[in-house]
Amino acid sequence: MKAAIKLAMERTMKRTVKRATRRNREDGAAVVEFALVLPVLFLVIFGAVQLGWLINNYLLLTDAASVGAHLLASERGYATPYSDTEQAILSATSTLKNTLTITLSVGGTTCTSDTACASALGTQTQPPAAGTQASVSLSYAFSAPFKGALYSLKSMMPSSLSATMSELVQ
Repeated sequence: MKAAIKLAMERTMKRTVKRATRRNREDGAAVVEFALVLPVLFLVIFGAVQLGWLINNYLLLTDAASVGAHLLASERGYATPYSDTEQAILSATSTLKNTLTITLSVGGTTCTSDTACASALGTQTQPPAAGTQASVSLSYAFSAPFKGALYSLKSMMPSSLSATMSELVQ
């Protein structure tokens, strides 16, 4: 009987040792799999962040162009339409100020000052020709948050964004 117990204990010990050895070999496989998946995971995460940054900047730009066009079209008879529109655009794009280019035009004529815009927009008593459009064009040199340090993410993004909005002069 002692021999049977001794034999059973030896078998149990051998199985335990085999399981422990097999488990140790499998632990290394998990580390290798993680090392293979990690670069792809980083690429997906950083790509999503970069795409989100691009979409946010584009939405800011188009919203500012829309606000600017609406304001410029409604500034007929005011003394400072260019300054008012420029200030509204700059406040709508507070994070894009440094590299933002603003171009205003009324009826196809580019406005570069308050007097030029005011004369193109007309006065309260003398409106411009019917169908005159006030247009705002914005362009922005897009700067991605990751400057291409990780798998050339910058090469997938545009270098500039632009938006143009027009509205009829009221």
